[in-house]
Amino acid sequence: MKTFSPGLRTEILLSLTVLLVAAMTLTSFVILRITERDLLRYKTADGMAVVQRIQVAVGDSKTEASPASLKLLKERLRNGISWMGHSGLYDEILVVGRDGSLWVGEEHPKWSNEPGDNEIASVLRTAKPSTKINTERTLVTVTAPIFANGQCIAAARVPVRIDAMSQGLRKSRTLIWFYIGLNVLVLVVFGNFLLSRIVIRPIQRLVRIADHFEETDLFSMMTRSDQNEIAHLTMALNRMLKRLAENKERLEAHIRSLETANLELKQAREEVLRSEKLSSLGRFAAGVAHEVGNPIGAVLGYTNLLMDHVAGNTEAIDYLGRIEKEVTRINTIIRELLDFSRPSPSEPAPLDVNALIMESTSFLSGQSLVASIKIETQLEQGVGMVWADANQLKQVLINLMLNACDAMEERGSLTIASKRISPVTETTGSDQHPTEFIQVSVSDTGKGIAASELNKIFDPFYTTKPPGKGTGLGLAISVRIVETFGGSIYVESTEGKGSTFTVELPPWEPDHDTK
Repeated sequence: MKTFSPGLRTEILLSLTVLLVAAMTLTSFVILRITERDLLRYKTADGMAVVQRIQVAVGDSKTEASPASLKLLKERLRNGISWMGHSGLYDEILVVGRDGSLWVGEEHPKWSNEPGDNEIASVLRTAKPSTKINTERTLVTVTAPIFANGQCIAAARVPVRIDAMSQGLRKSRTLIWFYIGLNVLVLVVFGNFLLSRIVIRPIQRLVRIADHFEETDLFSMMTRSDQNEIAHLTMALNRMLKRLAENKERLEAHIRSLETANLELKQAREEVLRSEKLSSLGRFAAGVAHEVGNPIGAVLGYTNLLMDHVAGNTEAIDYLGRIEKEVTRINTIIRELLDFSRPSPSEPAPLDVNALIMESTSFLSGQSLVASIKIETQLEQGVGMVWADANQLKQVLINLMLNACDAMEERGSLTIASKRISPVTETTGSDQHPTEFIQVSVSDTGKGIAASELNKIFDPFYTTKPPGKGTGLGLAISVRIVETFGGSIYVESTEGKGSTFTVELPPWEPDHDTK
């Protein structure tokens, strides 16, 4: 079952409402009690004023002279007090003599012999005034002694009406509750608005930014002049985000460094495997070439001798010519195996790349293989020089161009381009080093190479040509030559559209260390 969880705004408003109601209720209670006490004091003073007037009236009379004078005093008191009863400010005012006789007020059986009223009896006995409020809180009764010649001769009870005061206090209490409710309503309405503008909305904005946080985001301040807790929180969060972004950048740099290291390790492993494969194949090829080369030479020699003996036999000469052709092809393969197993020593020197390309294309353009192929060169002026053996690098370029012509089946366009790749800063972990190289690309519009075959084309004896068209050693030898001079070779191909072989070599400068 889902439980209700109030939000921050609701909690703050409820807390403030409870505090406001409690504070206003307590304040109102205290004010009402103080007001009631003061009003009762004023009403008691009114009752005592009536007692004082009775005291003055008694003091002006001779109460001890005779019964006639006492009767005259009573009559005088009745006349003076009767108008007070009609004013509505007082209830029935009583004056009772010490002997229990009723001086002023309506006749009542209890005043016949002894004072039956406890308050009046107590006042007559102690000669001290008293004040009492009835349970309905409509009357405050002031009972006080009346003195003559220093002796208490009577007691006066003055009931002062306070029902109007009590009703006014009840109305005030109702009005106070009304104002408390109004204040609560105002607090809820305006408090909700102020809380939303000052606290809730900034917090919600921070939450939204945190939910949709990107690396480049920062928590926005409310205003430039805000220096409250929300602004300090925003600045603290911004500092935290900057630290997180810096840590993330460092982590990404480490990840890139690890990825680069893994790639380099993978490439190094592949290079080691390929070198071991080439070394094994080289030893095998050297053995095969040695064992097969001598018999092949003998076969060629005997074929030439037979051709001299059958000079007049056309059919025999034709057969012997075919034998010589196939044996010569075998001999060529054996020489390539020897070249692969024991590369000829190179003589590197500064070499103009564009000049070598023009020389290679000039050599190739005279071949019947490229008669129907359009050869185009796109050479960057002043591309620079490389440190390499001219014959070996020329062998690489011609091999790539011949492969391109075979792929186009003697129809299409062959493009040889050169350009210098400007220094680019590569980041590997915390190390940074600039790289610059000269790039030579050979592009054709042939049938292309399948993606599944791209990682095999540099392996020895791998070829896509039909039997009798190639040995599969040309690219393997080209890779070995290029790597000898600190370069690399790779291929990009789209099946059905053509291929581009790219050779990259470090540039040579006049102050270059040829060692």
